[in-house]
Amino acid sequence: MESIWLTVNPHPREGDEASVLFTGRSQTAPDHRIGPQVLDYVLVHTVEAGKGYFRCGDREYELGPGDSFFILPGVLHGYRSDERDPWLYRWIACRGPALARWQQRAGVSPERPVIYAAGESLRAMEAVAAAFREGGWTADFEASGWLRIAWSAWMKANRPEAPEAAGGREEASAREADRAARWLHAQLDRPVSIAQMAQELGYHRTHLSKLFRRHHGMSPIRYLQKLRMERAVVLLQEALTVEEVAASVGYADPLYFSKSFKKWMGGTPSDYRKGLRT
Repeated sequence: MESIWLTVNPHPREGDEASVLFTGRSQTAPDHRIGPQVLDYVLVHTVEAGKGYFRCGDREYELGPGDSFFILPGVLHGYRSDERDPWLYRWIACRGPALARWQQRAGVSPERPVIYAAGESLRAMEAVAAAFREGGWTADFEASGWLRIAWSAWMKANRPEAPEAAGGREEASAREADRAARWLHAQLDRPVSIAQMAQELGYHRTHLSKLFRRHHGMSPIRYLQKLRMERAVVLLQEALTVEEVAASVGYADPLYFSKSFKKWMGGTPSDYRKGLRT
């Protein structure tokens, strides 16, 4: 006997990069059949128990607990439960321009519409259903967050290594140098050291310094100082005191900031501001 639980988005928003339309759960009847048909949104099923068969194009896939199958817009498909051990599954329907990118990162396409051992997505689907049942005005926001978690589970299950990781050693080196640069960008208002950066990023400080210099043409400390001075130039054009500018770019001592600024720019912060007024 078939049982279906369906919840729809109570407060959908237009224009989101990815949003959930509805989600559901079903204990299917033996030999339950859907299709052949075509949809205009993405619909993903993840199996909780039982088994069944998904047909996409000229291929048929057998799926069991933890497996997911992806129905993509405009793709002819059909599926059916096993006659003796029918599916219990959850599904989630979604739409938005971000989904094409997520599909690519997850390795999903009409030619590869199945991800095996992706049961972690079930928790996210259950959370979406709970948010929709509660019906609060933030339900759509909550669902969007859980949708990302579901896609993250599918990505990790299908591609344990990031798609970019297929590049050579030099590409991996450049990615790590960029990661270190992003870390420095996040530290503009804090006192930091190379030792701290190396520890947090998981590298020996000497290796990290060499890696950074090779890809960015300067040491991490000089790169951070460059970022700080560039930011200071912008902030000095605002209605802020020199002390406030100094604190905003990681200098607890305004006098030391002024000396560093003069060494970098050829004039003090006050001189810079005077130049702006002339």
